[in-house]
Amino acid sequence: MPNCAEARTSRPVTKMGGALALVAAAAVLACTLGPSPARAADQVRLALPWLVSGKNAAFFVGQAKGFYADEGLDVTISRGSGSGDTIKRIAAGESTFGLADSAAILAAQANDGSPVKIVAMMSGKSSVAILYVTESGIKTPADLKGRKIGRSAAGASVNMFPAFLKANNLDRTSFEEVVTAPATFLPLLLSRQVDAVLDQSSYLVRYRKGAAKEGLHIDAFGFGDYGVQVYGNALIASDELIKSNPDLIRRFVRASIKATEWSFAHMPEAVEILRKSNPQIETDVGEAELLDEKDSAMTPEEAKHGLGYVDADRMTQMQKDLVDLIGLKKVLPLDQIYTLDFLPKKS
Repeated sequence: MPNCAEARTSRPVTKMGGALALVAAAAVLACTLGPSPARAADQVRLALPWLVSGKNAAFFVGQAKGFYADEGLDVTISRGSGSGDTIKRIAAGESTFGLADSAAILAAQANDGSPVKIVAMMSGKSSVAILYVTESGIKTPADLKGRKIGRSAAGASVNMFPAFLKANNLDRTSFEEVVTAPATFLPLLLSRQVDAVLDQSSYLVRYRKGAAKEGLHIDAFGFGDYGVQVYGNALIASDELIKSNPDLIRRFVRASIKATEWSFAHMPEAVEILRKSNPQIETDVGEAELLDEKDSAMTPEEAKHGLGYVDADRMTQMQKDLVDLIGLKKVLPLDQIYTLDFLPKKS
């Protein structure tokens, strides 16, 4: 950095070599113009699939710890109203990036022609689960026969339910389904109006805290642990953004993966950061949800290739399974589903 006071007050030199003259002129120009202004951060909007939970801590860590700022990004995070709605928001350009369930993404791409792609896989296995009251005598999936199972009208859990039934040789007519709002799941379980509900394993701690007050215990059959080998949540971007601004995607994915790795290594602090803007999330609940997210994300596949990776054979099989299970209309070429172009190289 030139000494501007000296540059402005030094006595003139009558003879000066060409190179030295250029250096002097550059110093004076730098002092005249002053420091160059910092580049404005790119505004980015991230849409979550549902309410904020401990599973989403990494994105708030990315904000607070400067992972996004280091990439020149100013990220705004908004809750979602289901993966299907999040996908529509990305396709319409209402949000820059979205986090959505992989099965819902495949359905939107194949059935609706949704112009979005997966740019990073954040959960190597699904966290969809059946949560049940152990006092009802349920110990294995076979014990669901003759029971009442609560579920929402639509969503990732409902989409993948047939896959769980097929993997565990269960007939859908062997139990009763109670369609209700997710907010009623726990009250219905505690009042024993249903024996189990279709939800997410990451919410197990919330259920257990409520059940403990009634002297009950809740456990879960995680789909990923009971034969349903499908991917979970993934980051998506629109085809238009992929074409027009690949550098923005690359920076966002890189920062998000760094923030995720940091969060998995510093869970208590990550949840503390999350709670600063989401105080409704209790510390123990947030930590349990983040731990569940780590379990879903850090599969052997991700451990080998790095976070964000998608295996071609596995995605092909997932598509084929979904044709039978949720009525996927067609199997798409893989390059229409996801891209690995924006993932950082594994160190």
